[in-house]
Amino acid sequence: MPSALIFGAAGQLGSALAERLLSSGWQVWAVTREGRTPPSAGARPVDGTGKSRAAVIQDLGRPVDAVFDPTAYGEADAQDLLRARAHFGGLAVVSSASVYADAEGRSLVASSQSGATGSGDPIPEGAPTVQPGDGGYAARKVALEQALLASGAPVTILRPCAIHGLHSTHPREWWFIKRALDGRRAIPVAYGGRSVFHTSSARGVAELAALCLEAPGRRVLNVADDDAPSVVQIAAAIAEATGLSLPLAPFQGAPVGLSHVGSTPWSTEHPFVLDTTAAKTLGWSGGTYRERLGETCRWVLEVARKGGWKAQFSTFSAYGYDPFDYAAEDELLAAG
Repeated sequence: MPSALIFGAAGQLGSALAERLLSSGWQVWAVTREGRTPPSAGARPVDGTGKSRAAVIQDLGRPVDAVFDPTAYGEADAQDLLRARAHFGGLAVVSSASVYADAEGRSLVASSQSGATGSGDPIPEGAPTVQPGDGGYAARKVALEQALLASGAPVTILRPCAIHGLHSTHPREWWFIKRALDGRRAIPVAYGGRSVFHTSSARGVAELAALCLEAPGRRVLNVADDDAPSVVQIAAAIAEATGLSLPLAPFQGAPVGLSHVGSTPWSTEHPFVLDTTAAKTLGWSGGTYRERLGETCRWVLEVARKGGWKAQFSTFSAYGYDPFDYAAEDELLAAG
């Protein structure tokens, strides 16, 4: 029986992979920190609180065939994993599509959102990245990637985009669902609702990670849904999955004001799309956004019904502004 140790097992990617591997007959150790409970029945819980990655792996007392880490961030985390290299076989680590750079060396995600640059052409894995360093999210993810790839270990680097799935702290769908539940009669969306920010389902990421852990190798792979829906198409899919009314009020141009009215979690001036050809050569398919959306919406609605959305969907409180500033929306709508 193959065995795997999964970090971040209470989160959307770790839990999805644990379910996928357990269903395929793997033995799974599920690492969580600070008292979180892994949702995957059948996984063996491991409390990683206060421990380094290397210590968690070594303390199992036996080698494992694979390690998955969706939470590693920066060169220090890479070196931490590599200190336990003798105790595992294959390794899959989640990076981010934010590593890709424009001609000025800036993160292409940020450039696409701001309108500074962006062609909309699918981005392959060989495209330029930002410089590695400690100065920001993208730079630290590149430093993580480079340290792992330079080690010679059989590591797969996965680069997803806008992840959606169960157990997320940032289910982007909530941006629309909350407005529907609150009875909003018009929902302003910037850029005419045409924005495209490629989506990546947690289950799709897990399925690709499983393929790579079953056949370890040194590779970098984009991972995203088979389609790249626009904001209008995303809203339509959410409305279909939930039965809720989402009366969009698209307007031209960028989000407005201090509350960034019209800025959905997928809003960009230029399309941001990943090329997933390399992953598909392995026999993988991400599935479409609409196909993968239903269970996420049901889970989001259940969390909302229980009244716990602020604790579970904690990333919304870190926006730096109120993403649900209805007074500002009403002011924009009244101005016509």
